Amino acid sequence: MHLSTIAILWLGSVGLGGTPPCLAQHAQRGSTAPSFVDHSPHRERFVNVNGARLQLLDWGGTGPLLVFLPGFGDGAHIFDDIAPAFRDRFHVVALTPRGFPPSSAPDSGYTITQLATDVRAVMDTLGAGKAVLAGHSISGAVITRFAELFPARLLAAVYLDAAFDFGEAYRTSQAVPIRHPPASADTTAPHFRSWVKRYDTPSTAADADARMWDIDSADASRRKALVSALATEVRSRPHPFWHVQAPALSICSQGSMDRAFGWLTPDSARWALAERTARDGIARQRRECAEFAHRVPHGRSLSLPSGHYVFIDQRAAVIHAVRQFLARVLRFG
Repeated sequence: MHLSTIAILWLGSVGLGGTPPCLAQHAQRGSTAPSFVDHSPHRERFVNVNGARLQLLDWGGTGPLLVFLPGFGDGAHIFDDIAPAFRDRFHVVALTPRGFPPSSAPDSGYTITQLATDVRAVMDTLGAGKAVLAGHSISGAVITRFAELFPARLLAAVYLDAAFDFGEAYRTSQAVPIRHPPASADTTAPHFRSWVKRYDTPSTAADADARMWDIDSADASRRKALVSALATEVRSRPHPFWHVQAPALSICSQGSMDRAFGWLTPDSARWALAERTARDGIARQRRECAEFAHRVPHGRSLSLPSGHYVFIDQRAAVIHAVRQFLARVLRFG
C-alpha cells in the first residue's frame, strides 16, 4: 500500500494511492508504530448508524456542532491537537469513517454518498439539526456531497487541503518521473535522514493510524480491499466543490522544492527536473486555491506553506484562520 515517494504524495495523491503522507515517512524509516498515548481531553463513544459502528470522539463544548472528518487512512485522533481549540464556541466531535479502525468494517457502504449519509445520521444521534463540517483530504469530497444532499443542515464548511480535483492530482502524481531511494548516486543516507527529520509530521496519532496499513492480518487486508473503493470513486470523477452554497473556507497547502525534493543534492543529474516538477506543482496548488475562492458562492481560501497535513504543520495558523472565518460567517460576538 505504500507509495514510493514523498514527492508524489506532496504533489497531490493525498494518500489515495497508498499510505497517507505523514504515515509514509514513518514507514520509510522502517520503524514500528509507537504505542499511542491519548492525552486529548475528549470522551470516546461508538454510534451505530446505517449498519456501521463508528468511533466518535467528543471534546464537549457549548454552541453549534463542529464535526472533524479525517482523510483517507486516518482516524478521529488525528485531530487531537486541534479540536480542543474550538470548545469555547462549539460542541466539537471527530468521526472515524466506516472501514477504518476502530470503526467497524461492514461489507458494503464504501461510497462518498454513504459517508455523507453517515455524517447526517451521527448528527441525528447527537440531536444536531445543523453542523459545521471540517474535513481533511478525501473528506473534502464527503463535505461536498453532504452539501449537495443536505444543504439545509450545513452551517459552514472548512476544507483542510481538501478542495481540489482528486483524479487530476492522482494522475499528476503518477506522472512524476522521480523516486527517492534512501541512498543513490545523487543522495546519501545521512542527507536523506536529515530531510525526513525536517519534514516528519509530529503526530503520534498519525503514526498510530499507520498500523492499519502495516499490519499483515486478515482483518487489515479486508479493510484495505473495502476502503479502496473510496479512492477509486474520487479519482474517477470531478470534485464539484463549487456546489457548496454554505459559507466555505479552503485552507490549501503550499509546498516547496525543499519539502518535495530536498533529499536530492544540488549536483544531482535530476536536480533540474526536480525544480521544474516542484515549480509546476506549486503553480497548480496556487491555481486550485484561487479557484475555490472564485467559484464557491460564499468561498474564501488561504494558502499556507506546509505539507498535506496543513492542520498539523501549521496548527496555530489554521486554528486562527478557522476561528476568524467561523466568527465572521456565524456572527459570533
